[in-house]
Amino acid sequence: MLVRAPDGGAGPAPDGGIVAGVDLAHHSDRLLGFAFTEAARRGGALHVLHCWSLPPVYVYAGVMDPHIGDELGQRAAEALEVLLEPWRRTYSGVRVSHEAVTGAAGARLVDAAKGAALLAVGRRTRKVPLGPHVGPVAHAAVHHSPAPVAVVPLD
Repeated sequence: MLVRAPDGGAGPAPDGGIVAGVDLAHHSDRLLGFAFTEAARRGGALHVLHCWSLPPVYVYAGVMDPHIGDELGQRAAEALEVLLEPWRRTYSGVRVSHEAVTGAAGARLVDAAKGAALLAVGRRTRKVPLGPHVGPVAHAAVHHSPAPVAVVPLD
């Protein structure tokens, strides 16, 4: 977990709950377990965010039909709802909101963390010996989040 004071220690304390970024394409039980447990412990809210992008094949079609991604967005929102349902039952005292949004995950999560008490993101184990050992989303969160960041190993 990375905790840093707001700019020079000035400014209001974060008043929000926890923001967690999940990737529906990868197993996220550890991240959700951490986020729900922290939200329950703190008595706060949890906002779960899934960021997605149109597959490259759709990009040019989007010029002709700006609503081409609506069905994909609806599917992502429904999949996120299904993913969160058992967690909501287990942690019935946690106020949970969620959304599936388009855009770069790192930037969207950093933006969502404004006013949050904590931003939680996942990290998959990299098998390569050289290079960074966190992905671009965790990197963006650690370096740009206005809230404290928890990077949770996913495997």
